Amino acid sequence: MANRAQGWAVFVHGCFWHGHPSCRLATSPKTNRAFWTEKIAANRKRDARKVAALRAAGLRVLTVWQCETRDEGRLCARLRRTLTPA
Repeated sequence: MANRAQGWAVFVHGCFWHGHPSCRLATSPKTNRAFWTEKIAANRKRDARKVAALRAAGLRVLTVWQCETRDEGRLCARLRRTLTPA
């Protein structure tokens, strides 16, 4: 989700699919491990490219992880802090 007029972009990432470091939801499958390791690494590289491009375009970028959506109050406060223009 992005709002160019207000200068921000938000990514909401699944902890497993995007390899959230130190998160219990980002488990490594026991079968076909090489495939999943490569898939998640490719997702992370793509994420980094997209964030870099948006920042280069002058947008503030925030990544929200799946596990962070469980605490609605904390997430709302973080979104307000990050997305409110200075």
